Amino acid sequence: MLLLGVVAVAIGLLAIVVGVDSSAVFLQRRALVSLADAGALAGAQAIDLDTYYRDGAAAVTGLDQRTVATRVRSFLAQTDAVEIEGLRIERVESDGSHVEIVLSAPIRVPFLAALADERITVASRARLSYREVS
Repeated sequence: MLLLGVVAVAIGLLAIVVGVDSSAVFLQRRALVSLADAGALAGAQAIDLDTYYRDGAAAVTGLDQRTVATRVRSFLAQTDAVEIEGLRIERVESDGSHVEIVLSAPIRVPFLAALADERITVASRARLSYREVS
């Protein structure tokens, strides 16, 4: 009976450890996705101002590819991203109407230190959208 009790307690503790660590990874991933979404939206607002002021909101108005990455990095520097230790901007790309951003950060878990070398990687995409002036 004692052996059965010890095994039951060990299984219970293992379930708690796995549950807490998996919840921590889920919350970290969710925070990283939120940050990537906000960064992609910030990049999607980097329109080519010279074309916009010359032609207005028309089909030729697109994202200024030179400033999309700068806008994304600046946005991330001004937000809670600085609190995420080991955050890396893996990629920021723009084709003139879309922005894609890929972020990664190391997994931080309270119990299973073996996961410390793994990284969470997320991607987000935003599109420049506006009403054309006629």
